Amino acid sequence: MGSHDTDSTHPAASLPTPATQAGRDGLAAVLARPERAVIALDFDGTLAPIVPDPDQARAHPGALPALAALAPK
Repeated sequence: MGSHDTDSTHPAASLPTPATQAGRDGLAAVLARPERAVIALDFDGTLAPIVPDPDQARAHPGALPALAALAPK
């Protein structure tokens, strides 16, 4: 995602605005049908700090609660 401009009237007002049209289209699709969304994330370097030995990577303390908040209840 690119700039940090937001539209406070949009349900995703707290999200940064994607920098590309493809990114904006993708975000719009997720927001339109979140129940159909799949979000795939790399672990080492995304949910966990990069470490010399990937087997030693551990999730950032806030990563798991953030992912749990995204899951359907």
